[in-house]
Amino acid sequence: MVILELSDLSAGSIFIGDKLTIRTKFNFEEDTDILWSGIRLITNPPCSRELQVAKEEIFNKGYFEAGEYIREKSLLIKTNVVPTIKNRNLNYVLKLILRQPNPINPEDDLVINKTQDIEIKAKDSGLQTKAPNPISFSISGLNVLLTKDIYKPGETIKISFTSDVLREIEVRLLQNANIVCYCEAYGQNCSKVEELPPAIAGDSKTPNIDKGFLLLKVPEIAEPSHNYLWSPSEKEMFGFRYGAYTKWSLLIIGKKKPEFGQEPIKLEVPITITKGSISEEKAEFDLFAREAAEASSVFDGISSKFQKVYKVLSIDSDIDKYKIAIKNVSKKDLQGVTVRVLGLQEGLFETAPSLTGFNIWKKNEEKEIVYEIKQDISALITILEDNSQQSIRIQTPVAEASFF
Repeated sequence: MVILELSDLSAGSIFIGDKLTIRTKFNFEEDTDILWSGIRLITNPPCSRELQVAKEEIFNKGYFEAGEYIREKSLLIKTNVVPTIKNRNLNYVLKLILRQPNPINPEDDLVINKTQDIEIKAKDSGLQTKAPNPISFSISGLNVLLTKDIYKPGETIKISFTSDVLREIEVRLLQNANIVCYCEAYGQNCSKVEELPPAIAGDSKTPNIDKGFLLLKVPEIAEPSHNYLWSPSEKEMFGFRYGAYTKWSLLIIGKKKPEFGQEPIKLEVPITITKGSISEEKAEFDLFAREAAEASSVFDGISSKFQKVYKVLSIDSDIDKYKIAIKNVSKKDLQGVTVRVLGLQEGLFETAPSLTGFNIWKKNEEKEIVYEIKQDISALITILEDNSQQSIRIQTPVAEASFF
């Protein structure tokens, strides 16, 4: 039996551009073979399938002694990820996956899942301040002036106007919001997204044209303008995109006096709703500030090979396999140890890895790992990880193995 535990260390939410640190725990009640284990960040937009936004491997194929193995991993939430939008059912879950061989049907893997909800929040960087622009236009005898085109939730919009041809004027605040989902493999639109008409979020009108202005309040709960669109980097998902948008506009409707005709004047003016600061001046920012999380490096968490934790004692080669003798040379017992072994071809190409897990590796204890491989290699790489989250990498030329 296998027991999985999954917990993110960010209290259930993370900002776009940051790294999400996740803690996983595996309890193997008996010696166990596994095929793969990892974490996936999943969303379920109204598309043809669930969508994997990010993935991080924990264990590759290998054999584990019974015991507890704890690993912490980080997922970078890229800046093009669409944030959680609960009122449109755009949500995210973390999924911890463990694949094992099926003793009854080898073609059908056994899969164990553990899921947890996670909220992804948009980050207001503050590096750019919204700079409003005035709007002024004339059409068919109607003159309209707005001092700016950007407003905050709860703010009152003042629409100034003059006209000699109208008997009544009305202004509606419209919100056009929806989610989008495209998949070229299934046709341009592979979703069942219903086309939604703009919603009227506010309305103001007056038959008194001489008044010269109308006031229209933006609702306190107005959703800020946005236009998110995510596309994957994986080739197998090429052409797939999903996102969400909210657009705001003012619909101006003018009813003419009888002598000027029956056809009303209609004009839609786009505006922006924001929760950020509104200023005529651009905000200053520190060129050297570290705003967004950097992408993970292949060397992150890899300690120097000269650390005195474990040592490769010898490598004996046989037909299609290597026997690697390693020793715990640290001053303490190591808990939940995994040793990942892979070959290096021509100093550039890595061969398929193999993993071995030890519940407890006592100090000064020697272990033997067998790595099966048919390719010719110039070196063996061993990477040790344990429950304390240390990671040690050693590269050993196979030609020099006999000298250890």
